Formats: sequence, C-alpha cells, structure tokens
Amino acid sequence: MPEKSWIQNAIIYQIYPLTFNYAKGSKSDPYKGAYGNLKGILEKLQFIKELGVDAIWISPFLKWNRNGFGYDITNYEEIDPMYGTVEDLKELTDAFHSKGIKVLTDHVINHCSMEHPWFKKSIKKEGPYTDFFVWADAKGTDHDGKPIPPNNWPSTWDSSGSSAWYWNEERQQFYMHSFDYTMPNLNINNPKVQDELLRISKYWFDLGIDGFRLDGTCHYGHDPDLRDNPYVNDDKENLNIKGSDREQKRIYDINQEIGYNFIERLKKLANTYNDPKVLLSEYTFDKGYDGNFNGRKYIRESACDTFYTGALRETLKEFKQGVEEMLKEQNNSSEQAISDNGSKINWALSNHDMERVSSRWFGKNATPEQLKLAMKLLLSLPGSICIFQGEELGLSNPDINKAKNPTNDPLKLSEIVGMPWDAARTSIPWTESGTNLWLKPTPEQCKLAASLQENQKDSMLHFTKEAIKWRKENKILNHIGYLDFINTENKNVIAFIRSDEQRKNKLALVFNFSNESATVEITDQKKIIDKISVEPFQMKQIYI
Repeated sequence: MPEKSWIQNAIIYQIYPLTFNYAKGSKSDPYKGAYGNLKGILEKLQFIKELGVDAIWISPFLKWNRNGFGYDITNYEEIDPMYGTVEDLKELTDAFHSKGIKVLTDHVINHCSMEHPWFKKSIKKEGPYTDFFVWADAKGTDHDGKPIPPNNWPSTWDSSGSSAWYWNEERQQFYMHSFDYTMPNLNINNPKVQDELLRISKYWFDLGIDGFRLDGTCHYGHDPDLRDNPYVNDDKENLNIKGSDREQKRIYDINQEIGYNFIERLKKLANTYNDPKVLLSEYTFDKGYDGNFNGRKYIRESACDTFYTGALRETLKEFKQGVEEMLKEQNNSSEQAISDNGSKINWALSNHDMERVSSRWFGKNATPEQLKLAMKLLLSLPGSICIFQGEELGLSNPDINKAKNPTNDPLKLSEIVGMPWDAARTSIPWTESGTNLWLKPTPEQCKLAASLQENQKDSMLHFTKEAIKWRKENKILNHIGYLDFINTENKNVIAFIRSDEQRKNKLALVFNFSNESATVEITDQKKIIDKISVEPFQMKQIYI
C-alpha cells in the first residue's frame, strides 16, 4: 500500500453535532432534545457503519459562546453540557472503534472566544496571559479621534468591518482576529501558547480520538514586525480605489513559517503514539496569488497527513480547474504540484461552511441522477474524501426560514442564523416526520428521509453505499495515484484517466452531466485508445 497513513485515502463522514441527531441517556442533557448531542451520534453508529466510511469527523463540541456555532471556544478541556460528557465521548469513541471506524474531532486553536478566561486575563495583562493574544498599539488617530489599526491586514466574515484589528478600550490596544472580532487570534508566535496548545492536544489524544481536523491553519502565526501587506498593482490607478477594496499580497498575515513549525511540533506529538494520530488541516485557496503561492509551498513541505483545501467549492464548470490546482504544476510549469498523487489532498463537495453541492451545482431542480453522478465523481479522485452529513441522502439547501424552530430553541440560535451556508446545517430527516431540533428538516427534505431511502433500492442512500464499495474494491481508485484529464468539448462532460503510482494500471472514466449523449475519445499520451459513448447523467469506465 503506497499510503503513508490510513487517512490519505480514507472516506470521512463529517458530522455537525449541533443538528445531526439527539438521543437521550446522557448525564448532561440541559435542553432535552433541542440540539444534537454525542449520544445522538452514537445512536447512528450502525447507519454510519453501513455507509462504509473509514472515519467520522465531528465538528466542535467544546464549550462555546453561542456566537461562532462552536468555533468560538471558551474552554479547550470541557465538553459543552449541551453535547454531553467526557464519558459520552469515550463511549462513542470505543463504539466506533469496535466497528473499525476512526474518530476525528475539530481542533480550533487559531482563535477562541473573547469570553475565554485567557482573553479576559490578557486584557488585564495578568502574568503569562499578557501575550497569549496578538496585541498592538494604534498607529495614530483619525480625524474623528478614533484609533487607527497598526496595519492593513484583513479579516473574514467579520461583523465589525474588514480589518483584522479591533480596539479594546480597557487595554488601550488593538487585538488581532482573522475572523469575527468576537474570536481573537491566539498568539502562535508565543512559545508558551504553543506549549499550552500541545498540552491540550495531548489531553484529547489520550482520551482516544484518532486525530484532529485543524481549523484555519494558514492563519497560524503572523509577521512579528506587523508589516503592511503590499498591494497588487500598486500603481496610481490602483491607489484611487478605497484601501479596504484593494487586493493585497497576503505575505505577512498568513502562511508564516512559525505557524508551519508549530504544526511540525503538533505532528511530532501525534507520532509519539503507537498508532500515530493524524492531522487533517484546513487550507482554503482563496487568499490571492501570493497567499496561495506560499500556502502551496507549506502544504508540500508540511508534516500534516492531508489538507482540506476547498478545491471543489465552486461550480461544476470549475471542477477541472479546482482539481488541477491541487494535482498539477502551476504557472506554466514553473511551480511544482501541491500533491501530484493526491496523497495530501482531501476532497469535499459540501461542508458546514458552504452551500450543499445539490444547490451549488444544480440549483433548485437538482435530480437524483445528477447527485448520484456527483457522488461517484467525488469518489473517483485520488486522496481522501469527506462526505458531509445528509449528502448521502441528496439533501439540498432549504429555505432557512422554514427550517427554524424557535419553539424548541432555548438558546435562540435561530436568531443569529443568516449566513449563506447556514441552510446546509439543518438536522437530518431520519424519518418522514423529521425532527424537532432547533433547525429542523423542512417538509421537502423529509421526502428524502433516511427511513424511506433505506427501503428504496434506487435511492441516493443505497447508491452512496454502492459507490463507496465501488471505490474500495477498485484496485486503482482504492489507492493514491495520478489523474490526467481528457479534453472534452462540453464542460458538462468530465473525463480523465486514473492510474496507479507506477502508471501501469489505468482506468478511464467519463461523467456526462449534460442532457445529451456524449462521445469522448480516450487519449493516453496523445494516442487515441478508444471511444466511449455515455448517456445523459451516466458514467462509464474502461481499463486501458
């Protein structure tokens, strides 16, 4: 087997615990069925086992501040009471392990909640916590007397504006936040912060989890001199554009060597276990040319097992481009591929932070045939795969207002739902009657209930199980290897050759997403090997 780690060719099922499923039985159950919990995940063990996946990834379930939907942690060593207890997690982990399924958890250590005790102590400059976060003096004041941020670094998904800096009156300094101002960045540049995060990581490893999905790794660390990012095309014409709207060369605020070195330390810890723990790092390629260039370099060199890159986050027409950006040389072959055999790439069509593929690729009128073809396309790629909860049922993004259930939402989370991807997070329709969770499945989604699909041999659920089995039983698809696209005249017809690492065994695959039959010439090394005719919304394969 060519893979260095089991995860490099694994199929992973992502679970968003806030909406996945609720079950009774935990000693900690403050909201009695309003939200999903760990017991609810355990209850669906057999369902997940029958899918045929190798691992689950559970999105955050630690104590949080009801603002970042779990990504705003207030205690790194305590499970939020709404999800259950440490005993529940141990029971879950043991049960999944007994079925041969690994358990990964989200590790959100780039930032935490502003309500975390560390941040409150940092504001007051208490002992070692003084520099646990990234603080900086104002550059000056503007004409209204307001403090000016220390540099031009941008934030993402920020309700306070577009700057990565937010003023704290008490400390009389700015603090850095890559995302919303309510989630300040931890100072990864500080060795004491790194040591504390490693200690916390060991705590969870020792409890029996098999690895982490690391959130937002490109943001680990920062330029210690806090230099401005230069601007792209910094000319007179560009200078007339408002500062916050000008594209930056992201060379100082992200992809810093110190962050890369911290991940090396974390992987070194992971490797101390008899069965080494794995690291699945998030890196989304939306940081501009310079930011992405450095990101590709660090991924190639990183000790992380694989990377969740968001390469397929666009539409079907951008599928080929997204794949080639990961597997092929870039910039007229002047830059080597990130991972030419796919070993460091994790592929996903949907997740908790983007529209479901059903809606994003096919719109409101997506058909089962389209979704089945998309699933098989995903499973044909070299590397590891993530399937987001509900994708195996063919769920689309519903009208979010129809999903809100304020009568069973004691924390009033539905009041802060509003981002484009929130509709992907509705709870799973396990039965035709749906659920009574705070973000329940809509009537349209309930028509795709798991209980119904289990009895329908032509359902998306059954197809997903068979497609996973198809991948695992195929001697080429079941390992990392190479992918070479075959040119087609129609962007809705995707064709490529998958080959093993020796390029001896080869499989040509053609996926026809168009409404018409398509004939594709199968070429290998510029020689025409065969022709394949494929009916609408069908796939064909031949060994060559």
